[in-house]
Amino acid sequence: MTTATNHTQHNCVQSMFDTLIDINQGYDVMIERADTSVRRQLAALQNQHARDIAEIYSHASDAGFDLDRSGTIMGEVHKTAVKLRDLFSDIDRDALDAVVDGEENVLKRYDDAIKCLSPGDTLHNVLVAQRTSLRAKIEKLSEAA
Repeated sequence: MTTATNHTQHNCVQSMFDTLIDINQGYDVMIERADTSVRRQLAALQNQHARDIAEIYSHASDAGFDLDRSGTIMGEVHKTAVKLRDLFSDIDRDALDAVVDGEENVLKRYDDAIKCLSPGDTLHNVLVAQRTSLRAKIEKLSEAA
């Protein structure tokens, strides 16, 4: 694999990885402030993302990608957006539509990262499985909203 290809793959995976970290930071605040009727669903998404982050990190390391686990400024943006929403409305079933929209963006990031990796690579397969699992969770969440 050329250095340029390796660099491109690393950037694609890092970008998706950052998205997971950032959105998980938003869930920290959201779960804390959420109505009990949706807290369990939000916690399930956050737990799934936490497991996915750990799994991606492990497989990326095995593939020679040194991922940064600090996330981006978007983590702070997600936390601020949750706090603002909480000021003006409840974080209840009505908030699930916004959660679904955010998770749809995560799926797009998965798609982008998957396209950068070679089919059959372990990390590619891990991302495909995680995306499939997340898609199923989003469908259930959409039905609940």
